[in-house]
Amino acid sequence: MPEPNNDVYKNALQESVHFSVKTINSNIEKGGLRLSKKQALDLPYLSARTLLNEDFLIPTDYQANAGKTASIFKVVKAAILGDDVSAEETEFQQQVAQLKPLIKPIFDESYQAGTDYIDIRMRQLLIPKHGEYVSISPLTAAGVNYLINQEVDQINEARKEKDSVLNRIQTAVFGIGGANPQNVGSLVRSMQRPITLDSPQTDDDIRAAFKIFHTGFEYYIPNKILLKNSKKDVPDIILWAKMLEEKLLTTAQNEHQKWHDLDVFSPETNLKVRRGEKTFLKNIFNIVKYQASQQLELLKKVQDKLPIYTKSEEQQQEALSPLLHPQVSFIIQGLIISELRDDVWRIQFADDLADKIIGQSFILDPTLPAIKIPLDDNAKGYIARRLREIIR
Repeated sequence: MPEPNNDVYKNALQESVHFSVKTINSNIEKGGLRLSKKQALDLPYLSARTLLNEDFLIPTDYQANAGKTASIFKVVKAAILGDDVSAEETEFQQQVAQLKPLIKPIFDESYQAGTDYIDIRMRQLLIPKHGEYVSISPLTAAGVNYLINQEVDQINEARKEKDSVLNRIQTAVFGIGGANPQNVGSLVRSMQRPITLDSPQTDDDIRAAFKIFHTGFEYYIPNKILLKNSKKDVPDIILWAKMLEEKLLTTAQNEHQKWHDLDVFSPETNLKVRRGEKTFLKNIFNIVKYQASQQLELLKKVQDKLPIYTKSEEQQQEALSPLLHPQVSFIIQGLIISELRDDVWRIQFADDLADKIIGQSFILDPTLPAIKIPLDDNAKGYIARRLREIIR
């Protein structure tokens, strides 16, 4: 029996592609690309190029179905996949046997067709490059999908066992290829089974820590101040607040004594007033310090996931701590990282905290009226100087 003419199958193999443009839109002109072994890529990803690096034979497909293309490609497909053709007709077996030796030399060379002009119906991404944009049309290799499906089926079959502790790999149904997928390619159905995964769970701690790392946090002072010994402390603080409201301005405007010229900014005071002042300001500082300690605890909790700041031409600042980006204000950095609290920081933070205290009302006892801190520069300067003695 004479051997069949194998040229038509050889041509079909030579024109087969890994990436077909018709998988994007079945109505556009045919075209595609086939990779060669030279284009293999050694990276820890699953793709056509990385599979080539692992010596996988990735199945190719025809560019479009016209006439007897699909029937002819059955031989090509059987040769590439190494299918058992013992049950097929003798002629079919001979055609597959003649084609197998041609696969390696043909696949050693890359191939492309119909790529001179890209149909406007192809999806395109504009990627910036050297001040301009490059248009890229992403394509999927149906043969890679085929190999993945084979692996998924084997895994799921093994996981049917009762003692298996692993769940089945979930797949979905994805419509591709139009009403008749065979017109696009013989492997298109392999592209219709995407693997589905649970969406990643948000980690609120990591998200919050990243925000603190890049921007710090904004501390606040509550308008209700809780005191351990309210019966003793509240009357003293009320006296202090009244002194601020009535006597600070008097001291500043005293033309006879000219206290400010002598660097005297505080009015006459007594032990009770000083005690109330210290209790109130220390209590506020402790509230703010506690807020900062919570931020520090969160940063340390996810420290291994925080970005690593590296000084460069674009980023000239020196990092004061690996837990915070240098762009975070120095006041906030020192508030979070106690080791950064030098005299410069103490002065800056005292001014900032005093600015948040003045002009505010604070409830010390629900049965009493709120105390009011004057909103003027005299009060701010006076409170800032007192805070420097307390802040550590």
